Amino acid sequence: MNHHAIEALYNERVKDIEKAINAKSGGDEDLRQEGLWGAYLALQRDPNANKTFLLNKSGWEMVGSTRRGRSLDNGFYKRKNLEVIRYNQLPADDKVFSSFIREYGQEPVDEQVIFRISLQRMFNGLSDNETRYIRHKTMDGMSDVSIKKALRITFKQIREIKRNIRRQIELAFAA
Repeated sequence: MNHHAIEALYNERVKDIEKAINAKSGGDEDLRQEGLWGAYLALQRDPNANKTFLLNKSGWEMVGSTRRGRSLDNGFYKRKNLEVIRYNQLPADDKVFSSFIREYGQEPVDEQVIFRISLQRMFNGLSDNETRYIRHKTMDGMSDVSIKKALRITFKQIREIKRNIRRQIELAFAA
């Protein structure tokens, strides 16, 4: 089943169990949300699930969120498969979003040019190991220990690389 079919099924079936979920939550809106989320997950797993199965899954989600101390609202669940939409990929007829991006989402062109020139100047001043360190740290998310192993260098050399990178940043972006 696709997302829309499950959502339609959920909206139809939640009417049967919503009162029970509200009673179990005891008026706590976070627990209520967790219970509804549990029912949705149960329907994803088994679209033909009976009422008892949905309520059990709701209850377990409520207990689990209480045990973890986190709920849907405070960022426990990570969003996957987010798609980044660039400004130039927006449909031409989306006037509201386009005007918002134009007004709040972009720096002036001269600021962008200055930043790119400064960034290029900085990267031109870096050694190969410094460039690889930045790539491993920012793009690969590696720790200094992992980078040390990957580059086959010592911690003293990593400290020196960091010092040189800071120096290049100061030189490139100084006014």
